Amino acid sequence: MMIRRWMRSLYIQIFLSFLVTCILLFVGLAIFWNYYFTDFFYKDRKELLVSRAAEVVKMLPSYQEGTISTRELRFGIRIVARGINGEVWLVDSKGQIMNGSSERENTTIPKSMDPWFIDGLKGNSGFVAGKYGYSIRAGEGLLTYYTPTTFNDQPIVLIMNIPALEISEAIAAVRWNIVVPLLFSLIAVGVILYSLSRKLAGPLQQMNNAALEVANGDFTTRVPISSNDEVAQLARSFNFMVDQLEQWENTRQEFLANVSHELRSPLTTLRGLIVAMNDKVIPEEKYAHYLRICDHEVQRLQRLVADLLDLASIENGMDVFRTRPLVLQDKITEVLDIVRTPALEKGLQLYSIYPDAAGSQSGAVVCELDPDRFSQIMLNLIYNAIRFTPAGGTITVKLAADAEQAVIEVRDTGIGMNEAELQRIWDRFYKAEHSRTHAFDGTGLGLTIVKHLVGGMKGTITVDSEPNKGTVFKIVFPRLLK
Repeated sequence: MMIRRWMRSLYIQIFLSFLVTCILLFVGLAIFWNYYFTDFFYKDRKELLVSRAAEVVKMLPSYQEGTISTRELRFGIRIVARGINGEVWLVDSKGQIMNGSSERENTTIPKSMDPWFIDGLKGNSGFVAGKYGYSIRAGEGLLTYYTPTTFNDQPIVLIMNIPALEISEAIAAVRWNIVVPLLFSLIAVGVILYSLSRKLAGPLQQMNNAALEVANGDFTTRVPISSNDEVAQLARSFNFMVDQLEQWENTRQEFLANVSHELRSPLTTLRGLIVAMNDKVIPEEKYAHYLRICDHEVQRLQRLVADLLDLASIENGMDVFRTRPLVLQDKITEVLDIVRTPALEKGLQLYSIYPDAAGSQSGAVVCELDPDRFSQIMLNLIYNAIRFTPAGGTITVKLAADAEQAVIEVRDTGIGMNEAELQRIWDRFYKAEHSRTHAFDGTGLGLTIVKHLVGGMKGTITVDSEPNKGTVFKIVFPRLLK
């Protein structure tokens, strides 16, 4: 079980894969160099045997014609044998060493040479090096050359044996000089590959363990980074992902806490009033007043639920923008007509400024927008301005345009915001401090929805504000030109 689990390890698989590749490469190199140096060392001897074999073959026709005697043939062959420091055999088709070829004449060749002898009878020539069970001197290797020829019109095989001790020793030394460095190189490469494979797979194992910890809810875990390679980039991406997950989890918990808080307040008020009326703590003549309070709290709950559903559909991409070319002047005028009455009731002046139709950018300012969503954006901003602007103040909606953009500003002379508040106005459920305003009917989701709606219609929104000097919201949409 442990071995099977060990073999499933990525770095072991990488290590073994590269190690097997290197072993095959080194074995291939060893075989190549072995054959190369063997051929190199035997080359001169092989050429010598071929040339001397040709001399022996030239003698045979003279012997058959009677030009030279058996004694002279034997003498000539022995001279050739001494010249190569070996033996020369003329072997007939039965495997007998013929008269006049060597001291072993009239004997049978060693059985270990039968395969080459048979190959020679078939008309083939070749070389063989090694120990065959027969040697000129005990323990000494041979280099044998065999080639076919004819004698008295009968096929025979010419076999030439020379000692190859020096060559064998040289080849053995070369083989050791090849094998030993390759062996040490293989060990060194194995150590390097093992280190590299662990370095490569180690962060992956750490990421796997970290992923399991994150899955169990531990968002504090991080993968250590000790390099700048691709694996380190993957580790950075993993750590960034965990950061985002941690942020989202904190946002989720904060969201749940805020929702619970927002729901608890009106529900507590409603329950308290209902219990008080049931227990007759509140006189019946005051029921109408407290029922109006209950109705106000119910409406507040309705607004909160509606805003939550609206925000959820926008953030999850389920909201579909039904855009069309929209004339901004006309739509802004409609919105201002809706909010004019509550603004006048609070004692506020409401102004609108539109671009000159006869200007260089003549014609109506048209953008590709969803009319209902654009109205929702403007209503949110203007109602916010009404809520936070004291009586006697002004609210100005200004529309401007250039060749590419339409700019809408909603400016008020209200209480304004400090730097800390400006950093948080887009957060869910954020509301101004109680000490600075008595208008707390909002859900704290309006500006969050506005920001998502503006972004969803390819626009941008910014805010500029100073305490007691007012606030300016600036929205920019791409202009649709004819």
